[in-house]
Amino acid sequence: MNLERSAMRGQLAELAEKRKKLRLRIEGNCQAVRTVLNTAMVMLVDNLDIPMAAEQMDELQEAWADLAVVNSQIERLEKELG
Repeated sequence: MNLERSAMRGQLAELAEKRKKLRLRIEGNCQAVRTVLNTAMVMLVDNLDIPMAAEQMDELQEAWADLAVVNSQIERLEKELG
């Protein structure tokens, strides 16, 4: 049982690190989208790089979905560890 709990703690630490990286990735994508769509920086809305913003949003959605999975796994492990 002790070995099992130790393995679960190790998995929990790995998931916490993965969550940290995903949060940074999400933050970066949010900033990128905000920058691309910043109409104060682009004189004409005709010049907005919408394909780039869409690509960043796709990456943001993917990271957000991954974060939801990781958060659920962390919650489950924490519950099991008590």
